[in-house]
Amino acid sequence: MKIAQFIDSDDIGGAESMLISLSRELIVQGHKVVIFHFGNQYVDNACQKYGLTQVSIPYKKLYSSIITIFFFSILFSRLLRRYRIDVLHSHLYGSITGAFLGTYLYRIPHIGTLHDLYMVQERTGRGAMLRMAQFANTRLISVSNDMQTFYKKYIPFAKELHTIYNGFDLENSTTAQDKPFTDIDKASAVRIVTVGRLIELKQQYQQLCALSEILKTNDVQLLFVGDGPEFKTIQDKIYLEGLEDKVFLLGERNDVYAILKTADIFILASQSEGLSCSIIEAMATGLPAIVTDVGGNRELIINDVNGYTFPLNDTDKFRSQVEELINNLGKCKKMGSESNKLAQTTFSTATMAQKYINTYKQI
Repeated sequence: MKIAQFIDSDDIGGAESMLISLSRELIVQGHKVVIFHFGNQYVDNACQKYGLTQVSIPYKKLYSSIITIFFFSILFSRLLRRYRIDVLHSHLYGSITGAFLGTYLYRIPHIGTLHDLYMVQERTGRGAMLRMAQFANTRLISVSNDMQTFYKKYIPFAKELHTIYNGFDLENSTTAQDKPFTDIDKASAVRIVTVGRLIELKQQYQQLCALSEILKTNDVQLLFVGDGPEFKTIQDKIYLEGLEDKVFLLGERNDVYAILKTADIFILASQSEGLSCSIIEAMATGLPAIVTDVGGNRELIINDVNGYTFPLNDTDKFRSQVEELINNLGKCKKMGSESNKLAQTTFSTATMAQKYINTYKQI
């Protein structure tokens, strides 16, 4: 089977990481894959690194307007025909709604994975666009049961949606072969790590505020992995609190696995999540996770088994959970072991890929 993967984003995030992992696993399982994008630097670099076939789509100007996007859809489907694509797999709202008309007219089987909620919550009317995609025989996939429930209510007269969990495998990860992370001396400190774009939605600034006293009074380090518009705000707060030797902004990295391997605890305080690839990667690395009780997080983290969830904006609960684990590293390791088991059995790339292959064959 020759499968096209399509993503319209410019950033690096969970959807982009999942697309690369899925593509590599599909090839392992004997399928051909072509990745279509608009010049996403992360996707381009990953394709070059792993020898994945990629195509930079030449019709981006037509993609920027609701008036011309249907012309894009037709031209894009013609491009897919030239590459003899058997099925198109689009990722994120924009890619799905940008492709469905052409795939319907040219009878190219089409599935779309919805990775988040905030994209559709930004503007009204996007549920109707997804319903039009379903009407045009696009099969919609959510990445968590929580998200599936949301979209069934959000899309008017929605057809059935299916859930396929994201997957992650250390052996097939984009970072598993990286050198050990030695940029910052850990010594005897307990190391807490969070990974994600530095944006308000992820609430890294709030994490720092909540943990500032713990950081000042304990041998604890906090590492932020990622870049984004909140970088300067967080940096200023670090200097204001005098935490330059405790809190480190690492920026965007391609050695996330190596960094996680040096950590003791993973945290994530997002306002919303689909199914966080960052949490899954931390679980696969063997870390307990303390995360907000939103979206698919509660499907990844079982309270008091492989970490904790806390109510959104409940900083006291978050702080107490972090304190409990930094004072009980034995419990940390036990929870981390449970995280690894869960990642291997339920959230592996091979399991994810097989479920997508079954879906490709059904449509």
